Amino acid sequence: MERGRRNRQTMKDLIILRGLPGVGKSHRARQLLEEYRRLGIQGKIYSTDRYHEKFDWDTRYFHRNHTWTRRDVFGAMQRGVTPIIVDNTNIYRWHMYPYVFMGKQRGDYYITIEEVPRGYPETFISLNKLYRWCNSNIPKWKFREYRDGWEEVDHYQDVLDDEFSLKRWEHSHEEWNVY
Repeated sequence: MERGRRNRQTMKDLIILRGLPGVGKSHRARQLLEEYRRLGIQGKIYSTDRYHEKFDWDTRYFHRNHTWTRRDVFGAMQRGVTPIIVDNTNIYRWHMYPYVFMGKQRGDYYITIEEVPRGYPETFISLNKLYRWCNSNIPKWKFREYRDGWEEVDHYQDVLDDEFSLKRWEHSHEEWNVY
């Protein structure tokens, strides 16, 4: 083992799910949590949808809802929760940056980014089908925006090295970013 590197068995898990609305991220999050619970590990799912639902999907609150989710994940890391499963669209690298940054700063989280469905965008589901699955609550143009703006991520380091993400978050005064 390299000096300063932690043994994988002693690390906690941070799993960041990403995918278009309606593809099954929440279902996958529940599957993952159940797998951990069968091993006797409790963990927790963190999803901005929890706040969106609480405020009846009012877009005026979306920014605040995402801020609260980042706050919740930061608190969970401070408490040593494992696994932490982030269940959001995470279309762009800058969406994932706070979570990856937190996990790296802590140094004791093994970070996994999982696309739902696996292999997206090659395993594409039609936007019309996703629109129907979301009960037409999300405008079709938003699905097209997400699909067309999808940013590939092969490794969490792609997120940390992303110039836009660095600039986007460098002046944030959220608790997770004040080190």
